[in-house]
Amino acid sequence: MYRLIRNIHLTLGLAFALALAVYLVSSVRLAHRSWFKPQPTVSEKSVAVDPRDAATPRALGLHLIEEHGFRGEIVRIQPSDEGSFAFTIRRLGTGYQVRYQRGAREAHVKETRLAFIGMLQSMHFSYGFWHEMGLINIWGAVLLLTSIALLAIGASGIYLWFETHDERKVGSVLLTSALVFGLGLLVLVRIQG
Repeated sequence: MYRLIRNIHLTLGLAFALALAVYLVSSVRLAHRSWFKPQPTVSEKSVAVDPRDAATPRALGLHLIEEHGFRGEIVRIQPSDEGSFAFTIRRLGTGYQVRYQRGAREAHVKETRLAFIGMLQSMHFSYGFWHEMGLINIWGAVLLLTSIALLAIGASGIYLWFETHDERKVGSVLLTSALVFGLGLLVLVRIQG
């Protein structure tokens, strides 16, 4: 039994190391923004559209995706009283902010491409299975499996530690101090913000 649990522990750790690395790097970026100076690449252009293809924000977004090669999901639709609207077509690391005046023959598009570290940060905040883009849903599945794997790694680690009789005292001290430190940080984060 010990060997089986040890193999599961090691395999899960190796299998999900990349997903954990994404969170590690993006967490450091979030905690220490001044260490990273990645400037996004921003460009603006006008795209010719037929007003019939822009009856609604969603219709225009689908037209831009299908006919003009924009990739992503349509989010943040903002209608305006003056007959214009704005929305964003977003994918990991890239966003297209679209503004359109009803009846016009062109839409204004502002493209923002993040540097690699910025893409990792956008991955940090992406979750769930309800997105229009399949890749974001796949990433959501990877995060779910990673979360389950972390629980299994923790449980199997405690089992492996408990089965190693020589290291129970040292392990008890390390486990207790890690729990106190982690819970202390959670309390401090909650108090601060």
